[in-house]
Amino acid sequence: MAKDKRKKVGELAPDFCLPDAEGRDICLRDLLGEKYVLLYFITTEEKRRCDRSECPLKENMEKIQSLGVIPVVIDADPVEEHKRFVHDHGISFNMLSDPTMKAIQGYGVYEKVNVNGIEKMKVVPTVFLLNPSGKIINVWEPKVIEESVDDIIKTIKKVVST
Repeated sequence: MAKDKRKKVGELAPDFCLPDAEGRDICLRDLLGEKYVLLYFITTEEKRRCDRSECPLKENMEKIQSLGVIPVVIDADPVEEHKRFVHDHGISFNMLSDPTMKAIQGYGVYEKVNVNGIEKMKVVPTVFLLNPSGKIINVWEPKVIEESVDDIIKTIKKVVST
């Protein structure tokens, strides 16, 4: 997929139904309505950065959750991997499994990238902030969440208070 396929600010977010760490289907349409939703498409490497004492993914998603926003992390790993990760790190937000990559491709975040001179298809870490009606109101492309979390929090505080 080319970068021009990525969903953009102003577009309606495509709906999806994906299993959480317990295997229950979570649908975007069920999360929308009263709250803002933050979708974070990640690579497996983001989870591997967590150890028993520190997990930047968890810490930053919990900061966002404390602002009244529903954080949802999506990657291509199987449910069993998410179940283990959620248990090991005490995750309180939705981690959804997309092994068929339907949602990942639907949001246009699976694209050809150059890795050490070799072109290959890869999930590009991307964050979408959705308003309660499902409209995309901001997009970030951090390599890791810490790169953008301050801007994400600032944006959330600005839009949620208006």
